[in-house]
Amino acid sequence: MKTTLQLIRRVPTAIACIALLLLAADPARAALDAPSAARLQALSVNPAQAGDLIYRGATFAQGATGGEPLFRYERRIATTPMGLEAAHLTRDPKQKLIIAESAQFNARYELQRFNVQNQQSGYSGEVQVSADGRQLQYSLNDNGTLSTAEEKIDAPALTGPSTFGFILAHWSELAAGRTLPVRFIVLKEKTSYGFDIRAERAANGQAAFILTPSNWLIRRFIAPLHVVFEVSSKTAVRYEGRVPPMQSVAGKLVDLDAQVDYTPVTTSYR
Repeated sequence: MKTTLQLIRRVPTAIACIALLLLAADPARAALDAPSAARLQALSVNPAQAGDLIYRGATFAQGATGGEPLFRYERRIATTPMGLEAAHLTRDPKQKLIIAESAQFNARYELQRFNVQNQQSGYSGEVQVSADGRQLQYSLNDNGTLSTAEEKIDAPALTGPSTFGFILAHWSELAAGRTLPVRFIVLKEKTSYGFDIRAERAANGQAAFILTPSNWLIRRFIAPLHVVFEVSSKTAVRYEGRVPPMQSVAGKLVDLDAQVDYTPVTTSYR
C-alpha cells in the first residue's frame, strides 16, 4: 500500500494495471531530512525510549523457505497523557534501523496521530486525526519535497502500529460475523484506502482475521492481509501481506508481500 496505489487515480485503468506491476523505487535517490535522520539514529542507539518491548517480528518473503529474515522489527509501547503510543522499528539484515513508525491512539485503538521516518525510501511525515475521527491532515517530506493534504473519511483510520489492537478491541463483533470497514493510511501518498476486516477462522487455539481491499481494482494488485492471534493470550502469532519495508531486486526497491513471524516478549498484546 505504497506509491503504486496512487497511480490508480492518475492514469487510465489499463495503464495503471501495467504501472502497478512495473513501478519500483531507486534506493540510491532516497534522502531523509536531518531531523528525521536524527530521530532514527537516537532510536537505533536507545530503542527503549520508544517504550516497553512487546514483541519481535521476523520478516520473510512469502513462500520463502529457510534462510535469514529480510528484515527484523520490534513493537514498543509508551504511555502518554493522550493514551498509548506504539512504535514499530524496522532493521535491515545489517541491523541498521531504516524505518520508524509510531501511532498514538486511545484505549479503543482509535487513531489520533501517526508519523513515519522511512530512510529506505527517503520520506517522513505525520497524519493528524480529527477528534471525531473523520478527517485526516497530512504533512509529508518526500526526499526534500514538502506537501500537505486533507482527507475526509467515513470509517476508522488504521496504520500498521494500530491495526492489531483495533482487531483486538473489536474481537467480539468480528467473532460474531460482523465485517468492519476501515481506512488504511498510506502516508507517502497522503491518502487512505478502504479495507474490510472480518474473522476468517478459529482452530487449534488460534484465531485468524482477513483484511480485504474494498476496491475491486486494488484487490487485483494488493492481496488480502491475514492476521493470526493466539486466542488464550491474545498475542500476535503471524501476519501475511504487504509490509512497510521494500525488497531490493536488481538494485531497485519493490513492494514486499511478506510473512512476519512474531516472538512475544510480554504475556499479552498492547
